Amino acid sequence: MATFGERLKSLREQKELSQEALGKKFHLSQSIIAHYEAGRKQPSQDILQRLADFFNVSVDFLLGRTDDPNPGQHRSTIEEDWPEVTDVLRRCGKKPTPEERRRIARIIKAAIEDTDDI
Repeated sequence: MATFGERLKSLREQKELSQEALGKKFHLSQSIIAHYEAGRKQPSQDILQRLADFFNVSVDFLLGRTDDPNPGQHRSTIEEDWPEVTDVLRRCGKKPTPEERRRIARIIKAAIEDTDDI
């Protein structure tokens, strides 16, 4: 996975910003941005969060902990993916708990993966 500096440089270039222009948006000098991109300095937690917000990515993505820019954003729910399952449960008079929803989702996913092998 990429380093913080590599991610920052890539995101900055995608927005077509110079180091100086990005620095001005955060009241930082061009040299600080250059140090971040070269891996010589790390930003404070506050600056890190502000950068993530500005680029619309997660802090984990910026730090190279994940390759998904927005982990969690793509997660769906049983209600969205399988509304008929929710309808059946409601007709039975049961509202599933979060743990039951996770269990149901695992069962359905396993069944789908099983049929993919056929």
